[in-house]
This record gives sequence, structure tokens and C-alpha cells, in this order.
Amino acid sequence: MVAFGGCDMSRVYLWLALAAAGTISACASAPADRGVAEVQALLNERGAPAVSLDGATGDADITSLLNALLTPERAVGIALLRNPEVRMEYARLGLVQADVLEAGRLSNPELSLSALDTNAAGESMRLGYGLVQNFTNLLLLRARSHLARGRLDQEKARVAERIRSLALSVKAAAIEATSAAQVAAMRGIVAKSARTAADLAQRFFDAGNISQLELTREQAAATEAALAADAAQAQSELARGQLNRLMGLHANEQGWKLHEGLPNPVEDEEPFANLQALALAQRLDLQARRDEAKGAVAAADLVQRWRWLPFLALGVGGERDSDGAQLIGPTLSLELPLFNQGQDRVLRAQGFAELAEAGVAQLELEIGTEVAAAYGRMTTARNRAARHVRELIPQREAVVARMQEMQNYMLVGQFELILARQQEYDAYQSWLEAVRDYWLARGDLEHAVGAALPSDGRIGTANVAPPVVPDAALGNDAHGHHQ
Repeated sequence: MVAFGGCDMSRVYLWLALAAAGTISACASAPADRGVAEVQALLNERGAPAVSLDGATGDADITSLLNALLTPERAVGIALLRNPEVRMEYARLGLVQADVLEAGRLSNPELSLSALDTNAAGESMRLGYGLVQNFTNLLLLRARSHLARGRLDQEKARVAERIRSLALSVKAAAIEATSAAQVAAMRGIVAKSARTAADLAQRFFDAGNISQLELTREQAAATEAALAADAAQAQSELARGQLNRLMGLHANEQGWKLHEGLPNPVEDEEPFANLQALALAQRLDLQARRDEAKGAVAAADLVQRWRWLPFLALGVGGERDSDGAQLIGPTLSLELPLFNQGQDRVLRAQGFAELAEAGVAQLELEIGTEVAAAYGRMTTARNRAARHVRELIPQREAVVARMQEMQNYMLVGQFELILARQQEYDAYQSWLEAVRDYWLARGDLEHAVGAALPSDGRIGTANVAPPVVPDAALGNDAHGHHQ
């Protein structure tokens, strides 16, 4: 520390010290946007959408997005404007920036005053005064500022990664909601078909053409189909609610309409090895972990270099005597490293550095595993969807067409045709679910890679949707022959 007090010379020292402290501290200032621009740059480099904290602009954008059919991309845009997590992340960034400001400034000087009374006759009170400033902090100011800025860079990367994760979660929820709505519609068609079969069976039973067992079997099948439709509708509503929450909308703001369907799977993806290399280069959490390791190593070096630096106070002290005389002289206060030479600080700093470096290696292993797992799920789902289009759906459609011909010639009954129709609808539903699984797995792969996938430019505009089934196809126009 440095102490000043008492005379004209001390006042000069005082003002010089305050001026130096103010000059050094002024070098550390908070950015006007609190780091939003830097975070946005990290997101832009990885294909993430823009984040706006402007309330007026955000409300206008949300209205525009909600008035259009809701795609996964539009849902992400709404979430980045309304979800409170975005503001929470930037608030955390502001807390770290406060630490940077604190690290770049000297501690405030301490003013000391003393009044010493005496019991000697005729003597008046002695007055002492001084100003104390931490001198050791001044020596370490640059190093502490550098480490604090490194921690701020880490937090910017972490904030950007958490915003990316939120965007991908919203995108996945939109995919789930879109697929669930399609599945619910298909289950409704199957339930209607089963109810048609049950009603037809009732007419046949009333006419004495089928047994009670056959009637009960058709009725049970209709009930099961209705239960499945109810469950699918409940799942669709649950998916809508989850998406609504992730977008940051209130429960009474569910008037939006989902887009009709999901795009077809991308035919050609990047090679697995390329995606793994991209992940190691683009993952923001890995970048933050690497920066953390560098900072920990730098901190360990700093502790090792300055381990013998003592607590130091230099300066002058002043006192006004009872007769008005000024007592002035230099002061020195020095910590003696007799019992603690800083071994604990060195060992602790080295431990943190080793822990941070091991964390980098661990995360690199985890990233490789995540990319491999997501790539495998995506490839499997794409192959499933392709087999549905190439084999199962044409086969089921051919069966229905043939059964329709045979039913027209009364070679098969209406129940057999309705069952074939239901199996065709099941194939459509299975196809929709395979496409959904593909896009969810692809979203997981994008998360694992840490950036938009290179194949995004090959995503088509056509939406996956089963053909519209007219009521006539459910058997309402059948002429009721049973075998």
C-alpha cells in the first residue's frame, strides 16, 4: 500500500496517486451493448438466426411470424424474441462483465484520520491523517485484467452456445408438433375407417349375415382405433403446448397454425469424418473450455511468478503536533513470508490448470461420440423413410387397388377392403414418423457439430404429407357384400 498525508508535498503525492489510479482504471469500460454484438457474431458464424433485444421491433416481428404458418425456422425466430432464457443469458454475461471492470480498476484508496488526546497540562490534541492505496494490486493490475477478459470471452462463447441450444430445442419441438399433428390426423382417418367398418358390421348383423363374434370384433377394433386417435390428439396438444412454452408465449397465445408438413430428407449428407472435424472446430462449448484451460495455465504461471510478492505499503505519513508543527516521514509496511511462501497457491493453481486441460480432452471425446450417435440415427431414419417410399407405401397402395377391384366383383367383402385401407394408412403414419425421426436426429447432429450442416443448402421445399383420403375411400359408398 501507499500512504500519503500531512503537508504540501503529501498533497502533491495524493493528487498524483489519484490521477494515476483514475487513468489506469479508465482503461476498463463496459461495451455499450454488453457484449451482444460479439455473441451475435459467434452465432452468425454458425448459421444461427439473429437475436434482437429491441422490444418494439420484437413485438412487430412476432406479430408477423405468428400470422404466417409456423415453420421450425419461424418458431426459432419467435423464441429468440420472446423466450426469457435469452435475456437471462445476456444478464449472466453482464455479471461477468462487471467482474472484468472490477479486475481492471484499482481498489479505492482509504483515508485514515486520527485524533490523539494527552493528559499533559497545556497540551492540545494531536491530529494525524493519511491516504492508503493497495500497491500490490497495482503491480498485478494488467495480469488480472487479462485473465478477466479471458473469462469474459469464455462466457460469451457459453452464452452463444446456450442460445444455439435453445434455438435447436425450439426447432425440435416444432418438428415434434408438426409430426404429431399429422399423426393425429392419420389416426383420425383410421378411427373413422374403423367406425365405418363397425357400422357396416352392425347392418350385416341386423340382416343376419354375420355372427355376434364378428360384430363384436369389428366394434372392438373401432374402439381401439378411437382410443389411438384420442391418444394421438392428446400428444399433438402436448407437443403444441411444449412448443408454445419454448417460444416464450403464454398459454392464451396458441392461436398460431402449424405448417403443413416437414421437408423430405436430404439425400446426400457430408461424410462423417468431415462433420467430426467441423465439430472440433466449431463447437462453442469446446472453444470456451479451451479458453478456460488457457486461462488456467496463464493463472498458474502468474501465481508461480509472483509467489514471493509480499503485501507492500510505501509512502509518507504525516502528523500535526500540538504546537502546529508538521511531522513528515516515509513509511514502509512489508509482509514477511516466514510461515507461508505461497506453496498452497501454486499447487491450487496448477491443479486448476490440469483439471481444465483434462476437461478439454474429455469434451473432445464426448463430441466425437455425440456426432457418431446422431449421424447413425439420422442415417437409419433416412433409410427407413426411403424404404417406405420405395417399397412399403407402393405395396400397400397396390394391395388396396387390387382389393378394390376384387370387391367390385364381389370376390372379397367390404371388411377386407377396409382393413387393407387401414393398413395403407398405417404405412403412411409410419412414413411420417420415420421422416420426423430423421429431422430430429439431424437436429441432434447439428447440435453435436455446433454449426449449421453443410447440406442445409440441399433441403428441398416440398413437404411430406400423405394423400388426402376422401370419405368414399373409407367405405361409405360400398355395396355391402360379405363373404
